Amino acid sequence: MSEFKFFEYSPNFRVMMILKALENGTTTHGEIASLAGIVPSLVNKYLKKLKSEGLVDNPNGRYQITEKGKISLSYLYLSYLSEIVDLYGSIENKFQDIFLKLIGKRELCIFGAGMVGRMLERLITTRSNFHIVAFLDEDEKKIGTKIDGIPVISLEDKFQADAIIVASFKNSEEMVRKLLERGVRSVYQLEFMGDRLKLTWRG
Repeated sequence: MSEFKFFEYSPNFRVMMILKALENGTTTHGEIASLAGIVPSLVNKYLKKLKSEGLVDNPNGRYQITEKGKISLSYLYLSYLSEIVDLYGSIENKFQDIFLKLIGKRELCIFGAGMVGRMLERLITTRSNFHIVAFLDEDEKKIGTKIDGIPVISLEDKFQADAIIVASFKNSEEMVRKLLERGVRSVYQLEFMGDRLKLTWRG
C-alpha cells in the first residue's frame, strides 16, 4: 500500500501485516518492518505485545504465529476486506454521475493527457462497457506516445468517439471551446460538485 499516499497505516493494519509475515515465514525485523510500515526498532515492541496476548511465541528464539494468532489474523483480514468494500461503495457513489452520463456511449476520447486525464482513464476502464480509444492533447512531447497502451493524438488527427471528455480543471473552458469550434460534438466537461466528480454536457 506504499503507493497510496493518502492512506496511513493503522495499528490494526500493522498487527495484521506482522502476523501475516510470520505466517508466511518472514522473521527478519527489516522485512517485517517494511511490510508493516514501521521502523525496525518498533518491531520488537509489537512482537512483545503480541506475545503477551498469546498471538505469537518464540520457543526457539524465532518468533512464530500461534493458533490463536492465526484466528486473530483471520478476523483482522476479514475486517480489512470489509472496510475496502465500504470504501469502494463510497467511491462508486462519488463517481456515479460520470457513469450515468456515459450510458450508451462506449467509444470515448479524453482531451487532456495529464494527471486528470490519466486518473479519469483509470477510473473509466474499471468498467468493461467503456473503451478509451485515444487521448487528445496539444503537447508535442506527448503526441505520438501511449498511456496504458492508449495512443495520444493531436486535435488535427482524425478520430471517432461517442463522447469526448475534457479532463482539466485549469484550462477546461478553453479546451471545450477548441473542440466545439472544430465541430466536435458530444463534448463533456469534468468538474467537481462538492466532493463528487460530475460530467457536464457542453455541446
